[in-house]
Amino acid sequence: MKQRLFMTKNILFLVFVTAPNTLSPYDIDGMDNMARAAAVRSGKAISREFRGWYALKSASPEVVFGLEASIVYLKTVLAEQGPFDGIFGFSQGGLMAAVMCALLEHRYIGLGDDCMHPPLRFAVISSGYKLKDSRWDYVYKRPICTPSLHTYGVLDCMIGISRSMELRDNFVQPADHCFVGA
Repeated sequence: MKQRLFMTKNILFLVFVTAPNTLSPYDIDGMDNMARAAAVRSGKAISREFRGWYALKSASPEVVFGLEASIVYLKTVLAEQGPFDGIFGFSQGGLMAAVMCALLEHRYIGLGDDCMHPPLRFAVISSGYKLKDSRWDYVYKRPICTPSLHTYGVLDCMIGISRSMELRDNFVQPADHCFVGA
């Protein structure tokens, strides 16, 4: 992998963005138990700082917080380091990648009038899912036309395949790749 990335250094420029919101393990379904199990197995204390694009305020009905701050943060990244051709996101990042595709395409109010970045040319979304908070329904009202590749594992116990397919179905002519694994 390192050698392949080295071969693309003159034609590919990657920017890795860390989610701006600091979360507690309790903000992430199943994460606290996984963190405890990892600490026991390794015999070491682990960092309790997790990052996310949003956190759940309520699970039923789903209400999230922090997504607005993430959009403002990514808008700054677009302005200062862009323009970008595409976006990649995994899990919560996949949700965020889809939201950014929709915001850039449809110039929704969440992005603001001052964002000059053009719509993205592609998206790669791995184990992404659709946001269920009704305050964000407008993001999925219109089909997302950004060419996209969606990958998901049939054994993924965190993000079920049906949730990834539900997000995929919001894109026009998405490509997808399903694999056995998580």
